[in-house]
Amino acid sequence: MSRLEEELDRVAAESDFSGVVRVDHEQRVEVLRAYGLADRRYGIPNEIDTRFAIASGTKGLTALAVVSLIESGDLELDTRARSVLGNDLPLIGDDVTIEHLLAHRSGIGDYLDEEDDLDLADYLLPGSAHQLAETEDYLPWLDGHRAKFKPGGRFAYCNGGYVVLAVIA
Repeated sequence: MSRLEEELDRVAAESDFSGVVRVDHEQRVEVLRAYGLADRRYGIPNEIDTRFAIASGTKGLTALAVVSLIESGDLELDTRARSVLGNDLPLIGDDVTIEHLLAHRSGIGDYLDEEDDLDLADYLLPGSAHQLAETEDYLPWLDGHRAKFKPGGRFAYCNGGYVVLAVIA
């Protein structure tokens, strides 16, 4: 066992870490370890291929990918989503920009509208999350939701906007 693995094991034990750690170096996997429980209720341990429900944790990564495309000149903040989407998602207005989507100011309708009176005890997604392996798998969920307000008009947290950004990226 390497020093890195020993240190990871120690820190994971001390902090009661639950998750998976992978360290790659020069095209090679140096460390791949699973810690803790995937399901505390049933005592099911994490495995190296456990799928984690990380919800909005990916929004920052999506924003980073989009901003990287802006920095490289492939997109601009004022790029209109429609210019990239083509005929997909026709209810997204022609005036919605990358900046609107990034800032939750696009006004697009959302498959999970957090401004609705939601009962968090209910299953809120329109289908099984296990069927969402690729970004494009969200397209049916994104389609058919009318705009809520004019782009730039106000802030409204929008999960679908970030999926649209992922599709664009």
